[in-house]
Amino acid sequence: MMSWLSNLSVFVALPLFAGIFAAVAIVAHTLLRPILPPAERLSEHHEVPGFLMGVVGVLYSVVLGFLVGTVWTSFASAQQTTDLEAGYIADAFNFAGQLQPAQGRELQQIIARYALAVRDQNWSEPRTRNDPTAELLFQAVRVAVQVPPQDKNTSSAQVLENNSLRSMFMETLRQLGDARRLRVVQSQTWLPPGLIEALLLGAAFVIAFTFLFGVRSYAKQMFMTGLLAGSIGLFFGLVLELSTPYSGSIHVSRDSLTFVIDSNHLADFAK
Repeated sequence: MMSWLSNLSVFVALPLFAGIFAAVAIVAHTLLRPILPPAERLSEHHEVPGFLMGVVGVLYSVVLGFLVGTVWTSFASAQQTTDLEAGYIADAFNFAGQLQPAQGRELQQIIARYALAVRDQNWSEPRTRNDPTAELLFQAVRVAVQVPPQDKNTSSAQVLENNSLRSMFMETLRQLGDARRLRVVQSQTWLPPGLIEALLLGAAFVIAFTFLFGVRSYAKQMFMTGLLAGSIGLFFGLVLELSTPYSGSIHVSRDSLTFVIDSNHLADFAK
């Protein structure tokens, strides 16, 4: 839904929302102005629409402010999920390096390819059964469960150590799979359509009250209408942007994945 905003800077996307709301409100007010009573007559009853606008405006601002806080919390959770996945990648890669050389190198190569695939894929696209990250995880599990033949000179302590490292690696893979699954679910989560409809209708009601205030100067009245509508559009856009943490102009950072890839030289192991 918000993928078309992915190529826009946040400094463009949010003002764009504000500008669209302001432009629509000004056009609607301009079209209705000849139909409405003259400014002198409207100014005589400013107390009534002013009181009603105050009530409706407070209700709408409370709901909008609550939504901003809610989607910001969800956005922070999505960022935490990505950072956890990056941490599990680093742990799995390091545990694989402690296993027997041949098996460990193969596992490190698989984990390195997984890290690069996760960082470079488009997170906003729906996942399919042929998702390369899922296939790489299954491949790592299949390799890890194969126990290489032990050397005759291997002591029982070394066997126990290898088994413990293998168990820790498998547990890390499970945690990595859980983090990946949670990221996929979060990337396909949107605001309910009914909620978006309610926000738009609420914005229309609040803006409509500005049409009942009479100001002799056309420019001043349109400026006030546009300013109110633009403010609502700004926060409406912020809610939409934060509700899609893996797409749009405001999205989760991949810096943690890049840090893990660069610090462990995973690009070299993936070859």
